[in-house]
Amino acid sequence: MLRYKVDAFKGLVNGAAGPITGIIWPCFQRAQMYDTDIPSVHIDFYKDGVHFIQPKIMQFPAKYSHGTAERRMLPIILRWVSTVHKMQGSTVVHAVVYLGLKLFAAGQAYVG
Repeated sequence: MLRYKVDAFKGLVNGAAGPITGIIWPCFQRAQMYDTDIPSVHIDFYKDGVHFIQPKIMQFPAKYSHGTAERRMLPIILRWVSTVHKMQGSTVVHAVVYLGLKLFAAGQAYVG
């Protein structure tokens, strides 16, 4: 799942999800990788297609105004569950639904 807006026109916004279909390293494989070697990934966003996601570099002002701090990372995280809002409009083959113990009246659990 994407954590940052990459390209809103292509549908690559915060919360867009899909499986990783490929990992591309910036250099040839070698015995020791450097800290700056962050792979890029191909992600299949289903209706929006397969897209190439590159590492994002973010800079922050350091504490007490002594330079800047930099963070390099892929703007993705694992997605283990989805809310009803995130799944709205999706088609799934199988689903496991946990309704919890807080349902105390008829009509609280529904399919809309």
